[in-house]
Amino acid sequence: MTLRACVWVTLAALAICVVAMVAAVSVYPGGSWTELDASGFSLARNFWCDLLRSKAINGAENGTGKWLASVAFGALGIALWPYWWVAASVLTGPRRTAVALMGTLSAASLAALALLPSDRQPIWHGVVALSGGLLGIGAALLCVSAWLPSEPRFGMRRVSGGAALLLGLLNAALYVHVAYAGGQESMAQPVVQKLATLALVAWMLSTIQRAWLRVRTAG
Repeated sequence: MTLRACVWVTLAALAICVVAMVAAVSVYPGGSWTELDASGFSLARNFWCDLLRSKAINGAENGTGKWLASVAFGALGIALWPYWWVAASVLTGPRRTAVALMGTLSAASLAALALLPSDRQPIWHGVVALSGGLLGIGAALLCVSAWLPSEPRFGMRRVSGGAALLLGLLNAALYVHVAYAGGQESMAQPVVQKLATLALVAWMLSTIQRAWLRVRTAG
């Protein structure tokens, strides 16, 4: 697949992800781990993976929401697959190869979450989510730490990537604290998760913009 094709596939899949996720949020019946009987989806209390449950946390059926969320997660996995090749295209040498490989494995892990909902496969859901997240964090670190001569030292690509990296690490630490160390559920992790998502999207778009300049220059 050419770099131009990777850019367009990433953008199209990302758009599908956003639309499907918004739709899944709008039909989620309700309930979170800090407010079991709440109505609707709360950005401050719910996790994205709550949308993948067959039954919402408050016990109501969530068949439509689960299907929409599965489409969203699948689309994000598809978006990230070519995106890592886009991100790698602005790099050189071994760093470029490592980003493409680690990023591809991370994207595959994310897509697998649609087949491993937390209510049916709680252990594997956590293992796959954590493994994919760590691979993505490693690839992002390689990208963000590379300063391209043609960009500002604190340009959007590096700043948003650094934010996504730090928030992703914090989200992973909070997940391990609650899921494996017996920590108490709170609003901290859901909020960090949403901020990390925003930073990720900003980083993807700014990296695509940088790569697109190379496409246009190459004709």
